[in-house]
Amino acid sequence: MSYMRSDDRQRQILACAKRVFAERGFHAANISHICAAAGIGRGTLYQYFTSKKAVFAALMRQVLGRVQAQVGAPHEPFPPPEKLRRRQVVRWAAGELRRLFEVVFEDEPTLRILLREAVGLDVDIEKLLGEIDDTLIGLVADDLRRSQEAGYVREDLEPRLTATLMVGGVEKLALAALRSAEPIDLDRLATETARLHLVGTLSSHVPE
Repeated sequence: MSYMRSDDRQRQILACAKRVFAERGFHAANISHICAAAGIGRGTLYQYFTSKKAVFAALMRQVLGRVQAQVGAPHEPFPPPEKLRRRQVVRWAAGELRRLFEVVFEDEPTLRILLREAVGLDVDIEKLLGEIDDTLIGLVADDLRRSQEAGYVREDLEPRLTATLMVGGVEKLALAALRSAEPIDLDRLATETARLHLVGTLSSHVPE
């Protein structure tokens, strides 16, 4: 077997474990399955991870790291709201949401693990899931606050509450898509989420 640097080997183990957990589920998978997928012996795996749960937790921390990396990302300045039409604002908001959603949801094996396997699994895993949720909600809430300051969103809106509804709704839709084995259309998901929360459910026949 060719030599592999320790950080590369750890990434390889996690990539293989992600596939194993997504295909078999956490409970049905075991260390032997991960080792077989990675082409390594158990001793090699135990140099990096003490248990199956430790491997699983490392995958959750990868997701958390990707989400946290979005904190403080630069944003384009808002033009005055009176210079934009409603559809342009919705398009911009959908783009911002998609940027966040794809961090977690574009990787289907990770999505399956997060929504199907991780919930209720373990206190430590639940804590990591909570951190992922809190960070996602915080990012959406920050965008809503900036939108308020720019005059795009009404002043009495509570950003954290609205962001919680948005992220929770998207997670439910993603879980439903997994159950039906249908591909998740992130563009449509982001657009519909933005339209619902920015415009509401009234039809265009109702005067503004």
